[in-house]
Amino acid sequence: MALTLLQMVNKAQAELGLPVAASVVGNTDVTTTQMFALANRVLDELRSMNATSGWTALQFEYDLAVPVPLLTTGNFLAAFTKTISNIPSTAAIIANATAISGANIPQGARVAAVVDANTVTMNMQSTNSAVATGINLTFAQDTFLEPPGFDSFQNRTMWDRTNHWELIGPTSPQMDQWHLSGIVTTGPRRHFRQVGPYTNNWRIWPPPFELVAPLQLVFEYRSLNAVNVSGAGVTFAQYFANDLDTCLLNDQAVTTGIKWMFWEIKGMGSYITLQTRWVDYVNQLIGQDGAAPTLQLAKRQNPIFISPANVPDGFFPGPSGQ
Repeated sequence: MALTLLQMVNKAQAELGLPVAASVVGNTDVTTTQMFALANRVLDELRSMNATSGWTALQFEYDLAVPVPLLTTGNFLAAFTKTISNIPSTAAIIANATAISGANIPQGARVAAVVDANTVTMNMQSTNSAVATGINLTFAQDTFLEPPGFDSFQNRTMWDRTNHWELIGPTSPQMDQWHLSGIVTTGPRRHFRQVGPYTNNWRIWPPPFELVAPLQLVFEYRSLNAVNVSGAGVTFAQYFANDLDTCLLNDQAVTTGIKWMFWEIKGMGSYITLQTRWVDYVNQLIGQDGAAPTLQLAKRQNPIFISPANVPDGFFPGPSGQ
């Protein structure tokens, strides 16, 4: 059974010949408070030491249901405006996460802000040269929250489970602008990318304007959440916050990490020995974490998708006989 935060700190205190605390979180004892902080610091160190492949215990799956688009109407009360007014309801529209389609709406237009219950502003100007009312509009959410504790993607785990297609990506900024600004920019597959500083920053292309039922997407990711809150196996967090919290990573590595970091802070030269033992132990854990990959002697798999790289510059197919 995994040790709790209290047990890990107590073990470190006992092995260093220090008084053993009755509690960690909320304890006013300076030594115990410092060890509490070091326990969380050890978590950061452990995550970074296996950054290449990631700890298997921190590999999570994210399941996402893309909602159907909102079909509605709106008005342009001025020529070449960014404001759409008289929308029956904007309750389901999310700023910076929703694409717009409709008459007088340029390709790639998005909702920049939800002004009120009936008005939104776009990031681009409309193309109408006069007032236009009762325009049919489609608002499609194409950008979503990343999962709690998201650290990084697991490569090639992004799938459309509704259509049984692998998602293409992550799309580069150059390719994304080609999609948004080019002439022929859609195909039978969806692309994805991570974009922007917004809360919603996992984006798919093309926007799901065509949906008549939710679209089921999935990907796997490396999580920062290495703490099993109160050991219950229900909620996970990035750092320890309760005496009963346990660690998804090796608790002996946490205990040993607390020891050498505490010794270093206190100016003990012998901390180097403890640190070396800790590094060796963590490297052993990394080597034993998950099954070893099968080494392929065949040539590397070629991409199966068509991209702009397959289309030659200039005219096509070119002079005959070449």
